[in-house]
Amino acid sequence: MVDSGGQYYEGTTDITRTVALGELTEEERKYFTLVVICMLRLAGAKFPYGCRGTTLDYAAREPLWSRGLNYDHGTGHGVGFLLNVHEGPNGIRYRFSGDQIEDPVLEEGMICSDEPGLYLEGQYGMRTENMIVCRKGEKTPFGQFMEFEPLTMAPIDLDVLDISLMEQRDIDSLNAYHQLVYNKIAPHLTEEEAIWLKEATKPIEK
Repeated sequence: MVDSGGQYYEGTTDITRTVALGELTEEERKYFTLVVICMLRLAGAKFPYGCRGTTLDYAAREPLWSRGLNYDHGTGHGVGFLLNVHEGPNGIRYRFSGDQIEDPVLEEGMICSDEPGLYLEGQYGMRTENMIVCRKGEKTPFGQFMEFEPLTMAPIDLDVLDISLMEQRDIDSLNAYHQLVYNKIAPHLTEEEAIWLKEATKPIEK
């Protein structure tokens, strides 16, 4: 598991990827897949304007909570532009510690991390983290709806997935994300690198 990032003139980055470096147990594959599903579910959320981070946290945690699993940290934190990588006031969590007292309405342009994980003490841990930006979606008779756009462009390790655990909407979300990654990144790569990225972002199906 690598949690990385940096600060650039174009903005601040924060990313976590878990990759396989050896043989895996079925349990490890299961938990890795559930964490990826959690990340995709939050990234794909559509919600009416006025929602807060506490409203949306369940979208990420439900695949774990429904199986009696959890992670003991927030799902997402605000990210500053040339400021702090943990930048308030926005965030996505279901509970607050003493220094986290704000829970603002999610506004267009707010950047959050989307980083569910799962950690078994003394054994192993995993996390998948993207940065997402809040955007206006469709406006209906029920009001203005909001959605997220991914900012992080990096593939997720397909070799670790247990696709049998994924619903079709999860498969569609991952395929759409990987297609976006390839379209954005491939033009900046060498031919050899682009071939690797094409394989790393290939569509999956049941």
